[in-house]
Amino acid sequence: MRVAPRPVGDIAQELGGDVVGSAQALVDHIAGIENAGAGALTFLSNRRYVPHLATTQATAVLVHPGIEPVPNGPTLIRVTDPYAAFARVLAWMYPRHRPSAGVHPRAVVADDAVVDGVFVDALAVVGAGAIIGAGSWIEPGVVVGAGARIGVDAHLMANAVVAPGCTLGDRVVLNPGAVVGGDGFGFAPTATGHEKIPQRGSATLADDVEVGSNSCIDRSALPGTTTTVGPGSKLDNLVQVGHGATLGRGVRMVAYSGVAGSSTLGDHVTLAAKAAVLGHRTIGDGVAVGAASVVHDAQPDGARVTGIPAINHRTWLRAATAFSELPNVLRALRDLRRRVKALEEARDHE
Repeated sequence: MRVAPRPVGDIAQELGGDVVGSAQALVDHIAGIENAGAGALTFLSNRRYVPHLATTQATAVLVHPGIEPVPNGPTLIRVTDPYAAFARVLAWMYPRHRPSAGVHPRAVVADDAVVDGVFVDALAVVGAGAIIGAGSWIEPGVVVGAGARIGVDAHLMANAVVAPGCTLGDRVVLNPGAVVGGDGFGFAPTATGHEKIPQRGSATLADDVEVGSNSCIDRSALPGTTTTVGPGSKLDNLVQVGHGATLGRGVRMVAYSGVAGSSTLGDHVTLAAKAAVLGHRTIGDGVAVGAASVVHDAQPDGARVTGIPAINHRTWLRAATAFSELPNVLRALRDLRRRVKALEEARDHE
């Protein structure tokens, strides 16, 4: 989709970047570097794609400072972080326009709920005593439970749920179907079955948290406690955060990953796809957990772990390489056994 053309020089100035080429060149849309055409702005953050500079038809490319232009190639905008710059330009060129404040006639809003300056769309429900900050956007089918608190400029997409008594900070985004504050998984085994443990705590999402579609952050079990997701954390689709867990600042959880109840993740922890942290574990700041790994014990700050159970990533790489050689090792071992047996038999007949 094309938008009003903008000079490359203006974009570079807003990004704090330097232009190599024509600052007057106009861009009117964004595209990938491989299929970009005239008028397109694209980006190159992975140096493996540098050869594409010679073939792309894009008008301008966001690049790292060290990237050199190619003859008859596109204009370059050198910035510190091309990927982050691309995200900013994408938001400028294709803004998501929020509707004006108001309550749709088919929405259900409790008389004592506070929704001043909020747009509440059709079939949304806002419970008694709930407070939603100005500039927030509540899409169709959203349920905000009684006594819930939501900060300013939040965006709750279709069919998201904020359970009673839960709290969302400013600029929180819940994608479709996300649930904050559902009951945690707590059952006491008995002779006749499983006795449900009432979940009477809450769930709290700090400022600038985004939760992907159909992800769940369970409420904690005990009154006066809360499951916490720290500021700026980003949770992908189909992510699970168990009751009483605490996530620090800037945590990233990729699709299908999960944190079991009462575990603590430090700041800037990354869980790759399908990674899991067992319950009652403590994970330090800056830890990275590889895809499909299971963390079964505490991890120090900065650890890089992979595998089931998760171990040091470099150790796991060596183990994975050795694993692929096992068939050859077994064949060699069988051959060695045959040779040893033959030598022993020959000795016995001497």
